[in-house]
Amino acid sequence: MNDLKNTKQHILILPRWYPNKEDIQLGIFIRNQAKLISSHYQVSLVYVQADATAQSTFELLEDHSNGFHELVVYFKSANGPLRKWINYRRYRKAQKLAYAKVKGAIDLCHVHVPYRSAGLALELLRTKNIPFLITEHWSGHLNGLYQQKNAADKKLYKKIVGKATAVSTVSQLLQQKFKSNTGYDSVVIPNYIEKADITSKEQKSDEKIRILSVSDFYEEAKNISGLLSGFHLALLNLKQEVELKIVGDGPDREKIQEFYSRLGFEKNQVVFTGRAPHEEVLDVMNQCDFYICNSNFETFGMTVAEALLAGKPVICTNCGGPEEFLNSNNSIQIEKKNDSQLSEAIQQMCTKYQNYDSSKISSEIEARFGKEAILKAWIDFYSINK
Repeated sequence: MNDLKNTKQHILILPRWYPNKEDIQLGIFIRNQAKLISSHYQVSLVYVQADATAQSTFELLEDHSNGFHELVVYFKSANGPLRKWINYRRYRKAQKLAYAKVKGAIDLCHVHVPYRSAGLALELLRTKNIPFLITEHWSGHLNGLYQQKNAADKKLYKKIVGKATAVSTVSQLLQQKFKSNTGYDSVVIPNYIEKADITSKEQKSDEKIRILSVSDFYEEAKNISGLLSGFHLALLNLKQEVELKIVGDGPDREKIQEFYSRLGFEKNQVVFTGRAPHEEVLDVMNQCDFYICNSNFETFGMTVAEALLAGKPVICTNCGGPEEFLNSNNSIQIEKKNDSQLSEAIQQMCTKYQNYDSSKISSEIEARFGKEAILKAWIDFYSINK
């Protein structure tokens, strides 16, 4: 491994997903990574987001508060028959507007989730011979969406991947599926998991059991309705007072709210908080008794790992990434799309969550996904180009 601590190589991060004014939870793991590596590198980040409500064609926002130069550009999304072409042109122009604000020469670009975000990286490779790396997070390699792409899209995707110096994926399962779909190898670098400040933890003032789930409201991937159904079944047999708190929002919110209303929960059995800043999510992790992930697909399972880092046992479906770090000492694993198994797991966890070794759960996850381990992995990855 090359020690790059003092060379301050300048990394330009180009993410497809990133926290924004519409979704403050989107791609939070990419911001965490940028913060993590900023101790070793000069880091600039350019993110572009369409905004149908924008008052001007482009709005550029700059921020240095996270320890790196963050540039977010919103562009007014077009309507009409030419909207795809116009939006593509605006996306590319927005990237260039942000790049013009970057201070100093770029040594290396890091693209998260190609291929749209790779446009600027490809141009810098062509015009300035600046190499780029790719990290893939996309669950489309797991759930069949990649296979549903048309031939032209697949060809373009593979062409862009082929121009990258190296590729990383966030789990072994995604690594295998990515290789099968594209023919390209990758190295596995998990997401960096940030630990909450345990000094902010509130002491329980009652005997209520508090369950937490954090998710985008996207039914096909996250199966929130199944979470509600399984919890409703469990309540029929539970004697304790139990609360399920669901943090998040998304395109299927109305559908999920309608389903929730039909189930007829009693007051305060389910609490929908909406989206929350990452710091608040970590704080809520500390306050829950156990965590549930009922997803159909997860390339990594960041919130599952965050809950474990907080020392909380989890119930999790066999949905991909989390299976690589779950075991009988930190979780109950169930089949996906199985409401009865979820119900049984909730009932079981309500009786034994206090028996799990919280310190051991936390220390094991920190050893795998904490600051030192993941920073070393990124330094090794960036050294590939040296």
